[in-house]
Formats: sequence, C-alpha cells, structure tokens
Amino acid sequence: MFGGFGLALTQDGTALAIAARGDSSSGTGVDADTTQGAAPGSGAVHVYRLAGAQFAHAKYLKASNTGSGDLFGEAIDITADGRTIAVGARGESSAATGIGGDQADNSAVNRGAVYLY
Repeated sequence: MFGGFGLALTQDGTALAIAARGDSSSGTGVDADTTQGAAPGSGAVHVYRLAGAQFAHAKYLKASNTGSGDLFGEAIDITADGRTIAVGARGESSAATGIGGDQADNSAVNRGAVYLY
C-alpha cells in the first residue's frame, strides 16, 4: 500500500484525512473490509480525529465502485468543519454522469471521478 500520498486538515486541526491511493482492498464505501486485496491501485482514504493529544483512526473510505487502478485519493480535500470530504479518483473509468449514474459502465477509460463523504 502506498500511504500518505495526500492529506487534508480541518481549519481547527481536529480532523485529518490521509490518502492511500495505492491501497489494494476491493471493499466499497465507508469502513469497508481492508483485507480484501483484489483491487491493486484502487486507493483509499483514512480519516483521523483528534482525541485528547493524539489522533485516532475514525473512518476508512473507499469508492462506492472500487476498481483496480482507480487511484482513489489522487486528490483530497476536507471542509473547514470536517463534515465533508472530497476525494478524486483520476483512474476511474465509469461513464456515469451526474449523481446516480451507472457506475458499472467502465467504458470511459481514465475519465476520473470525485466522491463526497
């Protein structure tokens, strides 16, 4: 796994998101299974929250349509209050457009996508 490619910190420093674009888990969504290594280069994002004087792991994020080579985490940002995280996946090949499109149609090679959490 290639960790720490990018990171985003909230304005007040209480939440941190770290991209691991080389993550190979084939899990999908929030707190997906991290042990399924069937999707090399699919990517992931780890979210940490400040707990006392240290950061504690809070969430593990994967795309809703995880695929090999998607590079989920190529770009990452977090809102000032930490309530929304935007994650770019440069290698995503879905032809889906807008919200709720057909993510299973991978005919648009490396078109890219952005996911909001």
